Amino acid sequence: MSASAATSLSDLHEDTIVATATPPGRGAVSLIRLSGSRSREVAAACLGWAGKQLHPRRVRVGLFRAASGEPLDRVLATFFSQPNSYTGEDILEISCHGSPVVVAKVLETCIALGARPARPGEFTLRAFLGGKIDLIQAEAVRDLVESETAFQAEVARRQLEGALSKALRPFREELIDVVSHLETAIEFVEEDVEPEARDAVEKRLEILAASLEEWIGSYRAGRVVHDGATVVLAGRPNVGKSSLFNYLVREERAIVTSVPGTTRDALREVLDIKGLAIRLVDTAGIRAGGDPVERKGVERSIRETREADLVLLLQDGSPGVEEEDRQTWEKIRDRPYLLVGSKWDLGRPWTAAEEIRKSSAGVVRTSVRTGEGMEELAELVVAVLVRGSVPCRERPMVTSLRQKACLERALERLGKAREVLREGLSEEFASYEARRCLEALGELTGETTTEDILGRIFSSFCIGK
Repeated sequence: MSASAATSLSDLHEDTIVATATPPGRGAVSLIRLSGSRSREVAAACLGWAGKQLHPRRVRVGLFRAASGEPLDRVLATFFSQPNSYTGEDILEISCHGSPVVVAKVLETCIALGARPARPGEFTLRAFLGGKIDLIQAEAVRDLVESETAFQAEVARRQLEGALSKALRPFREELIDVVSHLETAIEFVEEDVEPEARDAVEKRLEILAASLEEWIGSYRAGRVVHDGATVVLAGRPNVGKSSLFNYLVREERAIVTSVPGTTRDALREVLDIKGLAIRLVDTAGIRAGGDPVERKGVERSIRETREADLVLLLQDGSPGVEEEDRQTWEKIRDRPYLLVGSKWDLGRPWTAAEEIRKSSAGVVRTSVRTGEGMEELAELVVAVLVRGSVPCRERPMVTSLRQKACLERALERLGKAREVLREGLSEEFASYEARRCLEALGELTGETTTEDILGRIFSSFCIGK
């Protein structure tokens, strides 16, 4: 972290912060969290606990009183003493009844005793500044809170436990060793010291570069695991889009009739497909003509396909509709799409136009009545979205654009170091580039960063985390 950033951010530790760590609204229990030196003062003033009564990590029942001494609620409270806490500071966690009135009174009392409302992500920011977690782990806290599928939660949990940070550690240690060899060559250039041969060092850098490229490549799958993806159902009217939508979301969300043009507006649902959070969108059938409302729906359908990560283009083999199918294809052909043969249980002959078939990412025949092709469809959707980089549960992935950008900067510097050695220039230039590579890796974990970067990351957290 830069010196200026460290100076201003250290001021945060002078305050005691307070916030609810549970969602707003009514509930059985709400959790209120304080962090900072005044946590002990609040415990003494509001719960009557002080000195030896503050047993760390022990849950106790107490009567919480306002600053005036008025009883507010009987609560459960836990005290965590520094440095053995989430933030590394004294923390007091209060579980009170989930009435908004009670929660507001407890917060008001804590603020009256010198705490201030926490900013978004400030508890986790303090944990990072206090050396309890690195920046990759801090991002994982947010990802775990926001996860929508079990696989997303699993990936975030592994990142929070330091899986990616630990996996990158041997890489960093190897790079430091290479730098030390380069520095030796510079320091003892005129003495009888035999530094490692330049070609051997260049070979080590080549191996390190290949490893970086592999990590960067994992972002293809990591992005989809982290962010999810939008999949749009497209096709002419009455081709079976709404039936497939209902089948996949396992609910009668869309109206299905034999009348073409039933769907006028886009329907959306988030579902879990092979661990990926898929935002599935059912759209109006694309065709020329129709009444003004249907035409508006078609315009929205086209807009949805343009913003989709993947389009499922449905065709059902109905006689005499090939031209309508082609019109739909013309609207979506520039997007990644799967060609889906629908209503396969009807036994209709179906041969998609060669041009449409060849430019698709895959072809699958399905039936919502029999379930035929549904498993294959799910597998194809995942394969196309991750572009062959299959998410691996055992190996940590790069899941954020920030992480990928840091690794790309590191790879660029590593490439320059190799180029210097190949051109026969002084090891001093190669050492400089290798050190810049180390700095980029330091930005990845937060060892070197700026206040602006931290502000962008932690501002996306919820308050109380």
